[in-house]
Amino acid sequence: MDSREVAAYLKVSESTLSRWRVDEKGPPFMQMGGIARYRYEAVEAWLASLEQTHERT
Repeated sequence: MDSREVAAYLKVSESTLSRWRVDEKGPPFMQMGGIARYRYEAVEAWLASLEQTHERT
């Protein structure tokens, strides 16, 4: 997936996605010919890692 597709999928702007890459906060990506590319599975795994559980105490 390219940055435009991932930004749309995550419902964030492309500039937010770019800032996340610089800050190393966003989903894992690869550089291919100077263009950031994302694997769908990696984006999904990143999203899953952000999920928080609310356990009863």
